[in-house]
Amino acid sequence: MRFVSVFACFLAAADVAKAASLPIRIVSFNIRYAATSRETNEKPWSDRRTGLINQLKTVTDNATSDGAVSVLGLQEVLDAQLNDIKNGLGSVWTHYGFGRDDGAKSGEYNPIIYRTDVLKLLYSEQKWLSPTPDTVSFGWGAGSRRVSVIAVFEHIATGKRFIHANTHLDNVSSQARSEGIKVVISRIKAVQEQYGPLGVTLTGDFNSEPGGDAYTTLSDTGYLTELWNSGATRLGTNQLTYTGFSTTGRSRIDFVWLGPTADKLYSAQEFEFLSNYIDGVFISDHRAVVADLTIL
Repeated sequence: MRFVSVFACFLAAADVAKAASLPIRIVSFNIRYAATSRETNEKPWSDRRTGLINQLKTVTDNATSDGAVSVLGLQEVLDAQLNDIKNGLGSVWTHYGFGRDDGAKSGEYNPIIYRTDVLKLLYSEQKWLSPTPDTVSFGWGAGSRRVSVIAVFEHIATGKRFIHANTHLDNVSSQARSEGIKVVISRIKAVQEQYGPLGVTLTGDFNSEPGGDAYTTLSDTGYLTELWNSGATRLGTNQLTYTGFSTTGRSRIDFVWLGPTADKLYSAQEFEFLSNYIDGVFISDHRAVVADLTIL
């Protein structure tokens, strides 16, 4: 994905006054866990790995060359996949987040991945989306344990700070999705009380389309703005993010949100839903959402 000319002009100005604003690239991507029982057209992780890592590397390398900071919010990542991705990106990349089934390495991660030579991690937390968020737990009839992962970053070169959160809402229970996103927002606001006011980005697979349960629960708060509604330019022809292992999109359930809306701490330039079909292989059953923003 390339920046449009307006964003390129902004980057030139940012070189002169970096402290005033910070260009940032946010990625949300459900990479599909390394399944042992696979669907039609689904390849094993060993066949998907190279194409997926190369896509992430291209996205982040292009951002770096244009002076932007990259933060990746991934979903459905197993421990071995996480190690593969970090090794593929390079030694300066690390993550925050743990396996959801034990708070260590068991089960899927929702990792936030970032560069340690660009960003300093000031605060981090992982909470479970349940009535008991401090303990490993299920919530509200969920089919799986679900978590919220939050990080407070400081840009080393400018001192600019921001909050990033990442989640994956349940695919079984509507109540779990709606109550789960309430936990996510309550935790973001709690972190804001300690470190704010700061700009917030939220990535995630909501398992909820626009107008659906969790989407509406968050939208109705007015606290964050979904990227599609931010005024940013959409690049490319893809309009949906979940495809299954097919070239035909099925739904838009993967999102980047920014805000707080009332504080106007972000501007959004452009976004794209990247292809998940590379060299004859579906690298995931979802498309990556890539957003180019500016922290003001």
